[in-house]
Amino acid sequence: MRHTRSTKMANLLVRAVTPRGRRVYLMMATGLFLLSMSLLFIKSLSGKLPMRHLQFNEGFYRSKYLESNYLQYSRKDWEEKIDRDSQRGLIWLVQISDIHLHTGAVEEVQHFQEFVDDAITILKPAAVLVTGDLTNSKVYGVKLAQLPQEWSIYQRSVKDRLVLNNSTLWLDIAGNHDNFDEVQHSHFKAHAVQVDFGTSRTAKATVIRGIDGQNITLLPLDASLKPGIRAFNFLGHLPDEELKDLHNAALEARTKGNIVMFYGHYPISTIVSSKDLKKLLAMGTAYLCGHLHTGFGFIDTMWTRHATGLIEVELADWFHNHRYRILTVDNGQVTWLDITHPSWPVVIVSSVGRYPKGQASVRYIVRLLVFTNEEISAVSVRVDDNLGHWITCKHKYGPLYTATVDVQTDTWEPHVKEEDFVKNLQVLVGNSSGSKTLLRIGMEGAGFLRPQPSYLGSLILSIKLHDVFLVIYMTGIGTCSLLLILGRYQVRCDPLIPKRMIGASSSLSNNRTVFVLVVVFLLYPFIGPWYIGHLAKDKLGAVFMWGIFVDSTMLPGELTYPDAFFLWITLQMPVFIIVFIKKMLSFDTARHKCGRWLTVWMMIIISFQLPSIFAWLVLDSILLNGPLRLILTLIAISLWKRVQYTHV
Repeated sequence: MRHTRSTKMANLLVRAVTPRGRRVYLMMATGLFLLSMSLLFIKSLSGKLPMRHLQFNEGFYRSKYLESNYLQYSRKDWEEKIDRDSQRGLIWLVQISDIHLHTGAVEEVQHFQEFVDDAITILKPAAVLVTGDLTNSKVYGVKLAQLPQEWSIYQRSVKDRLVLNNSTLWLDIAGNHDNFDEVQHSHFKAHAVQVDFGTSRTAKATVIRGIDGQNITLLPLDASLKPGIRAFNFLGHLPDEELKDLHNAALEARTKGNIVMFYGHYPISTIVSSKDLKKLLAMGTAYLCGHLHTGFGFIDTMWTRHATGLIEVELADWFHNHRYRILTVDNGQVTWLDITHPSWPVVIVSSVGRYPKGQASVRYIVRLLVFTNEEISAVSVRVDDNLGHWITCKHKYGPLYTATVDVQTDTWEPHVKEEDFVKNLQVLVGNSSGSKTLLRIGMEGAGFLRPQPSYLGSLILSIKLHDVFLVIYMTGIGTCSLLLILGRYQVRCDPLIPKRMIGASSSLSNNRTVFVLVVVFLLYPFIGPWYIGHLAKDKLGAVFMWGIFVDSTMLPGELTYPDAFFLWITLQMPVFIIVFIKKMLSFDTARHKCGRWLTVWMMIIISFQLPSIFAWLVLDSILLNGPLRLILTLIAISLWKRVQYTHV
């Protein structure tokens, strides 16, 4: 038996060194590499839900009154109970994000001041949540620094105007632009309107008192870097001690029976944390954020519901889109509507109750908020063009109106849910001037149903972006390194890789100088420093891919992954491909005409690096990795010249 096992092992070893064995080994190694990268990607997708689970939260529109509850009251008592409940438990908030105030945009500043003066006065929210990037903080578009004149504009636009609206809380939080080249948030703390910072880095919890209903606790999540370095802050970082403070604050609010809502600048997918942030934020109802500018303008609707039950909603920027959000909390039900300013009137249905009315009809109680820049004369609703007539709404208080809609079961299915009912709801708003505006729920300016989330937007909010950046970068570097290794050790893999590619790889690998240059070109970002110098004010530091050192603080290396990905896409990958193709063409003299195009592409790639390099040399800006790009560009030029004279 032992002899048989030894013979089998020997046969396996002999097969492994044959050409076929090497091909099998190469296929297995490549498969394991791709599998490991896929597992890392799948891990980051662990919170992603299928599309059909994203639209509604379980029980979100569930009626409080069942058939048995209805039978406990007489008709008069039941009507009084509904009318009494329609005046309680309702709070509405306003969110605005990514304002990017700067001195060169006079019209944009005036537009924002008009929003503070007029819209906030009309809306009268319990609180205004400003989720970061209050100022632009850029010089010549590439040098990142706090500009006192921009902060003065913000203070004049907000602080001086809120005196007239002192009943509204203005809760602002810092974004990455508000933290460029900062050590202790000095500019933000000096000009922010946030209520109380105390001894903590960010403002404390804010409690919104409900009217005969639950209170809402608003908890700020500040993931801006501390200290705020001059670059590498596309991702945020939440230290363990701040996670603990956030957890304790949320736990305290929940023990009091309050509804907890989080707000911050960075989406969860862009925050580096040692703990599972989604589980922590699941202690709240929703997380409101900004930063991504609706996928940089490509994705208009970005929200998702995580596996933990947390609703995360990203808001489009004010800077380009003039977008703001009205969010209502009605007896625990969360509804929001995103609006482009100026747009009047604005109607948002905060809740719909469905109650049985005898055997032949169903009654719907609709609560809606109506905002307009004119005096309202009347508000009416109807189900759709074919059912019923216009029903006049009752004005309760402020912007709150209620409507009672009776629907016959012979024309409307009795099992229809509230959201299906609202899809067919029309609202007619009449103003004192005599004008009337017809709005359909779900269209611009009127909302109740959550907008259908885009699959890409939901995906971006569900995964860890730094993991994705790392997977792409590692896959690219690993593929290039594998080609060099195959050529270096003369591994034959004809069915998988063409002979011409193996020949080019062998030629590059067997020339020691070229091989060393290629290895350094590919692997230097892993090992060497990207930058050594001033990173935040007077603080010296060093940037490595595995960590950023500033003074006595170490920031996680994940912050550099977006820059590594962009470096790979714009420099390392195209240069490697061009050099590799150039070596392949050197084997066939009939194809030398293609070399002209390679020269053109190489010049384009090198030219693309010049703005980053000059921004560092002239303006001392490291936003685009000028020092690292200078090193790799010099290596790329040397590679181009040496490969030209390399022979097989």
